[in-house]
Amino acid sequence: MPSALRLDGIRRSFGRKEVLRGVTATAETGKVIGLLGRNGEGKSTLFKILLDLLEPDAGTVEVLGERPDGSGRLRRRIGYVPEKPVFHDFLNAGEVLDWRARFFPDWDDARARGLMASLKLDPATRVRGASKGQLAKLAWVCATAHDPDLLLLDEPTSGLDALVREEVLDGLIGELHAGGKTILIANHRMEELGGILDEVWVLSGGVLSAVVELERLRAEACLVTARLHDWSARPDVPGAVPVPSERPLAAWAAFSREAADRLAASGGLEVVERRPLALPEALKYLLEDTGGYDA
Repeated sequence: MPSALRLDGIRRSFGRKEVLRGVTATAETGKVIGLLGRNGEGKSTLFKILLDLLEPDAGTVEVLGERPDGSGRLRRRIGYVPEKPVFHDFLNAGEVLDWRARFFPDWDDARARGLMASLKLDPATRVRGASKGQLAKLAWVCATAHDPDLLLLDEPTSGLDALVREEVLDGLIGELHAGGKTILIANHRMEELGGILDEVWVLSGGVLSAVVELERLRAEACLVTARLHDWSARPDVPGAVPVPSERPLAAWAAFSREAADRLAASGGLEVVERRPLALPEALKYLLEDTGGYDA
């Protein structure tokens, strides 16, 4: 099965600021991938490149087996939810869908109306004066009504109340994943996606510093604590990141069983203890690890 995404050495600068500094990754068709990164790390820039809205300065991009060419043709096969959805404010929600349908040959009006009903979004809702949550719901419908092969979701649950957020995540994304869709999600609340993600990509310093299988992270991530004989020789092990501790104890977040074993065998440690890390903790520490770790 061909890959849904192939990125090789993607670079992009704005003036003197280099935002992407050589992003390389492959996403298999049907995978749900979480894109984890701090604000300003280039997540939205990467999405715009995948959407054929922005051309990289260097590197090659393949999306659904095609090279973006500036024509926008690829966007017919992609569903996109931006962090801050924007629509013509003189339209209502139903009119927005009618307008969008003109640009997508595979637009399914029945599906669009069904999604609006399930999200309790009134077609008569005016864009001008709509709440953040209502705009987020409308963005969801616009992104999925044409049955896209790839979904790019930039903070997709932003503005949704807890009940709708759970419905969207457990229902809509689950349905799309079951249908073989490839989904790339950037989300600050990555722990709420734990039930649907296959992988996590960590974007840090303009590159992917880690690519981790979520099930392995959930099963093997642990906090390693030990008494350290010589703090100047604190072990530096790939796949583990130091975390705050009180001397004489040192602590690391290890993202795999192998990384924890390498720490224990590194020398200079005694009374090594391990405890499992909950997924939110592991993701937080993973974001701090910029050592280029793959698991």
